[in-house]
Amino acid sequence: MKGPLPTISLLLLLLLLSLDPGAAMLLSLGTTCCTQLYRQPLSNKLLKEVIRVELQEADGDCHLQAFVLHLSQRSVCIHPQNRSLARWFQHQGRRHQETLPNLKF
Repeated sequence: MKGPLPTISLLLLLLLLSLDPGAAMLLSLGTTCCTQLYRQPLSNKLLKEVIRVELQEADGDCHLQAFVLHLSQRSVCIHPQNRSLARWFQHQGRRHQETLPNLKF
């Protein structure tokens, strides 16, 4: 298989190294969306492992609004009205306040 394989590899490499960030978007394997939400109270052990928090909006490709807690080995999708998550945000000094939607508890 010496024919088109090096050419395709070179084209993909050039696309990745392109200065146009929109060009690299063509290689996206798809959006990962939460399909199920965790609604139970969150354990302190789980909350201590959080590296990053992301808000998934219910628009476009994803159909559920959720907070995605990124841990070292996995991600967990949390219902946006989870009370223990809201208390954790408050405990974190409201540094995630800009990502909180208008929630009613």
